[in-house]
Amino acid sequence: MKLGEKIRNVRLEKHMTLRDLSKKSGCSLGFLSQVERDKVSPTISSLRKIADALNINIISLFEEERTVDSIVVRKNNRGKFENKRSKVKYELLRPRFSDTTIEALYMYLEPKASSGTSPHSHDGEELVIVINGEIKIEVGGKTYLLKEGDSAVYKSNTPHRWANPSNKTTEVIWINHPPTF
Repeated sequence: MKLGEKIRNVRLEKHMTLRDLSKKSGCSLGFLSQVERDKVSPTISSLRKIADALNINIISLFEEERTVDSIVVRKNNRGKFENKRSKVKYELLRPRFSDTTIEALYMYLEPKASSGTSPHSHDGEELVIVINGEIKIEVGGKTYLLKEGDSAVYKSNTPHRWANPSNKTTEVIWINHPPTF
């Protein structure tokens, strides 16, 4: 099932009109219509707004089926999804449907990938560890360039954004508390 179809199904299960979702998410009616018809690929920021409005987590939009909860996640069993618009591939490092309050993601940031042109904020804390490559993060108006082995931690309610400034794919582990997906 495609992303737009999943969003539409959840919206209908919650007895919401497209107009209701638009008002609650802050996304335009036309944009939501295109998302539901898989005509456009929403950014992670837009997906977060849509998921919040639907009272679900973003990961649930990408999961195919429920698996038995466990403690260990094998590399080849990670939940995987991709956002082509922001040029990011995600792998979930915690068991799917886990009730843990920590979210850990292994992220592949393609060259020039970014979280968007404007800083965003939300509740919680974040920790990023650069495994390979480099990432530029902006937190509270200050910019940092992190390279392999570097890490950063910050309160998520401070406006922040990130970008891969290089011409190579960057690999990071990103930990959020509480989960933002």
